Amino acid sequence: IPFFSDVCFSTYSVPGIPFLKFNVSPIVSLFVAQFIMPRVSFMGHLAGIICGFCLHWGWAIPPLEICSTNVLFGGVFLLGLIWKRRVVPVRPLLTAMMDEEGCVEHEDYLRSLLADGGVRDDGDPDDTTPTIGQNSTTDPFARGKQKKKERELHEYLRKQKTLLYVRYLIGIVALASLFAFDWSSSIVLCQCLLLAYFTFGTQSSLIVWAYTRSKEPSDIIEPERTRSGVIWRGFFLSAVLAIVVDSMSMASWFAFPTLIASERPSLPLGLFPVSVLMVLRTAVNLLAMILSSKILHDMSQVGCGIFAQLFSAVIKWSKLIGDHGMFMLQKPLWTAFEGRGITLGRAR
Repeated sequence: IPFFSDVCFSTYSVPGIPFLKFNVSPIVSLFVAQFIMPRVSFMGHLAGIICGFCLHWGWAIPPLEICSTNVLFGGVFLLGLIWKRRVVPVRPLLTAMMDEEGCVEHEDYLRSLLADGGVRDDGDPDDTTPTIGQNSTTDPFARGKQKKKERELHEYLRKQKTLLYVRYLIGIVALASLFAFDWSSSIVLCQCLLLAYFTFGTQSSLIVWAYTRSKEPSDIIEPERTRSGVIWRGFFLSAVLAIVVDSMSMASWFAFPTLIASERPSLPLGLFPVSVLMVLRTAVNLLAMILSSKILHDMSQVGCGIFAQLFSAVIKWSKLIGDHGMFMLQKPLWTAFEGRGITLGRAR
């Protein structure tokens, strides 16, 4: 206390419970701080004092790694999707109203929709897909519709491959983080959380795109689209927090030599290799965040609540990057003068 450097408070212990010790100095400091600065958060400081006492007493407080910002928010939201909303693991929502035999039949039908659809990886149609020269050589309108279907299928396959490749990158980064850091650290837990979110989001998006391509009724597509939006919003939140925390961690490593010396035993690969890994990890997470923003906008699932208000600037700029990046529509679904037309100068 200012001007009272010799003032100290005794530590008391509960009789019969020697480990349960208590000191009133934090409480006194709380009221002194509140008197000097009335606008400080009384409840926030009181919550910190209570958590400090609980940690000192060894009571049931989650580990600090789990309480980290980049793990806590995304983890709690994911647990809510699993146990509260029951939308994860991802399965077709329509099967919840079917018996066992109907579920198997519908899942087989969905797997057939998620297959390559008669187009190989190189983009050449095989024997099961009618080409432009088959059955449509005499009708320009039918030929235009066939071209549109082929472009839609190619666009679907391109989006599918993009999501799968980015998922592999996130998995590789998560595996590399296991070797670079302690497996129980918040950095590793956060990346594993992002991998889980991205996997579930990819599955839900593929279901939505498959139903859309097969022109299923809107009452089947809309619940799937809503679920996909919830999962991708959770991923976006977790990705933003992960990028911010990783950037702050790297800045502290380079700015504070004392912290670098204390962290060096927990960095078995050394500071420079770990820093390179963190840069690559941030780049991969940024790419995944941009893709999630693009998907949210394409599905009209950004929303207008606190999520959109809190991340409005990030969502806006990530969408702009996504619209001009690898996930944009490479070919138009319709081309000029495609389909049935009327020759100029001919009477109708």
